[in-house]
Amino acid sequence: MVRRRVRRVRRASLVALAAALVLGLAGCGGDDDASQDVVGAPAAPSSTALTAAQQRAQEQRILDQRARAVREGDLGLFLRRVDRGDPALVDRQTRYFRNLVQLPLERFEYAVLDRDWDARLLPRWGEGARVPQVRLRMQLRDYDARPVDRTVGFVFAWRGDRARIVSDRDGTGRPLFEGAPAPWDLTAVRVRERPGVLGVFDTTTVDQAPAVMGAVERGIGEVDATVPFTWAGEVVVYHVRDAAVLESFTDVPGGSIDLLGAMTFPTYSQPTVSPVASTRMLVLDGSVAAGQPFLGRIVRHELTHVALGTRDDGAPVWLTEGLAEWVGARSVPVEQRIIPTSAVDRARGGDAALPASREFNGPEQEWHYALSWMACDYLASTQGEEVLWQLVDAMHAEGRGTDDDEQDAVLRRVVGMDSAELAQRAAARIRNLYG
Repeated sequence: MVRRRVRRVRRASLVALAAALVLGLAGCGGDDDASQDVVGAPAAPSSTALTAAQQRAQEQRILDQRARAVREGDLGLFLRRVDRGDPALVDRQTRYFRNLVQLPLERFEYAVLDRDWDARLLPRWGEGARVPQVRLRMQLRDYDARPVDRTVGFVFAWRGDRARIVSDRDGTGRPLFEGAPAPWDLTAVRVRERPGVLGVFDTTTVDQAPAVMGAVERGIGEVDATVPFTWAGEVVVYHVRDAAVLESFTDVPGGSIDLLGAMTFPTYSQPTVSPVASTRMLVLDGSVAAGQPFLGRIVRHELTHVALGTRDDGAPVWLTEGLAEWVGARSVPVEQRIIPTSAVDRARGGDAALPASREFNGPEQEWHYALSWMACDYLASTQGEEVLWQLVDAMHAEGRGTDDDEQDAVLRRVVGMDSAELAQRAAARIRNLYG
């Protein structure tokens, strides 16, 4: 799973800013008429000494206008206070708008905070340029359980008592954004939707949308028929090739995204440890190119993680990944259930042990996935599928979790054997089915 951290910032008092706007900003940028802006002109010193609260109030009003433009699908309004003298800025903002209006947005709003970015400023922005931190709050309808807050920023330059947006980056070119960007923040996207599936593609992958969306839609139904509990049955899936998007993922299992076929990751509602708004899925190019049955199998694997949510938190990794592998392969005919040759060779060695959680995604992860899958497959075939869910529940232990050192006691109680015996049975199953 990917976890991308951001810092918490303090929220401004919007009540105070609204009062300042009503009482003190007559003639201070209250008109939306774009003809009053001098396009591309350098910023001039303010002719009216505005207080910081008055400046923030006008900046808030400009951003409220942008949010309204997204809701109304009005590109002209979105760009009205954007400096037209910077073609690259206009292009980025136009792209961002066109991305946003494709999304099913339940909420999209900005709040100017009482804290500024530590940003290098360029002389052409003028002496009065300001770079406030801004809270961006977004929520995808039907897919995010709660809004997602992120910190962004804009450079506001002032001409007289009127502000305009002259950059979304600081003077070094660094994007004014903290936290985990989504594809629509970084590249042009194409959004597709089917019941329960919101697909986000880039211009080079949108041709694969029918295959990906179909696999995910079918996978939701198959996972729903397998898990013994109710889950939302909805997921946001990304399939992109854009390097900027792929490089934005950190803490990737195994250390390299190039080694993965797909992954799930939580989207947190707040910048620090907080409730999860949704669990999203990234499907990588190799899995789509492989076609069926591999694509369906890996999609079902990742959807199992989505369905489980926090139900397997604290369980040993071999169980959570082995269970997802088992669900992924369950509907594939046995003769088509591919397993790495290296795992078959390793199973012949007779030294099997369930992998330690901290080492699961290390150099031997192929073996770890295969052995964990066969451990779950063995239990399901000999004791019934329901024992897997009982084991997950017991290892979760009502949120307390179970360390690797504690798992033998749970295994003996639920399945009647310890980890050493289960590992040996799993290795024997690999030899019997594939050896």
